[in-house]
Amino acid sequence: MILYAVIARAKDAAVLVESMVAGVEGNFPQITVEVLERIVSSSNWTSALGTLESSSQVELLPDGARRTFVQRHDDSMFGGFFSGVATQWSCFGFIPNDVESSAEEDNGDMDYYFHLCRKDNVICLCISDDIDARYHAVNYDFLDDSHSKFTKSYAPYKVTKAKAYEMDKKFSKELEKLIYFYNENRNKMARQEKMHDLMNKVDDLKGLLGRNITMVLERESKLVELVEKSEDMLEDTKVFSKRSAKLKTRVKHTYYSYYVIVFVFGALVLYLFFGEICGYSFKKCRSSEGGR
Repeated sequence: MILYAVIARAKDAAVLVESMVAGVEGNFPQITVEVLERIVSSSNWTSALGTLESSSQVELLPDGARRTFVQRHDDSMFGGFFSGVATQWSCFGFIPNDVESSAEEDNGDMDYYFHLCRKDNVICLCISDDIDARYHAVNYDFLDDSHSKFTKSYAPYKVTKAKAYEMDKKFSKELEKLIYFYNENRNKMARQEKMHDLMNKVDDLKGLLGRNITMVLERESKLVELVEKSEDMLEDTKVFSKRSAKLKTRVKHTYYSYYVIVFVFGALVLYLFFGEICGYSFKKCRSSEGGR
């Protein structure tokens, strides 16, 4: 259940709006201011003069981040507060499994959960007593909704120039309505969140199956292309065999024709040679044989 909520300026931890559930008692405003001051003291700021660096080595709430700080039930509100993300205080990012396991280990020793989110120059904070991690997700939805409505109502320059609690009179009622809405509908929202997670897992499984099917189809298409290429290569091999056989026959014919030409040329040379000696009709050789 959301017990207390605050919207503050991130630059100097000035509280602009706050709202507490009716009937809830406690020093939530004082401890919230201390939380905000410690977070702002660990932040780095960029200005016209350059970057203003904090003395802390760890920035507790960077711009755009979400954090949950948990106070143990048996600790005083102020004793040893945040001693280096302290022994008395545990800090972790918004990871439901971590929240749930931490709560199980302490067996109910956890008292209050400080959920924070920071966007630009605005820090939204709410305090809850929820142990179930599903309700932590609902609380972060509340912070996102509060930030959205606040930034739509007030321009950034108004947030920068505003004095502490300047927007409290006009916006506290809106913040109170949001707290009431989320507290009344948190069980339904938690179930929807669980269903949403299941649907996301189903979508992821669909995506994985789709990728596997795509890979199988691509593999099948590649196999088909490989078969087609092998068939084309087989056809090319047959064509090459036919062409090589024709070329071989042509080479043989050319080879034999050279022999015929050489033979005819040799016979012609012999004929001309003997024609010069005996005459082309061989009469001289015949008359000499007859005179003998």
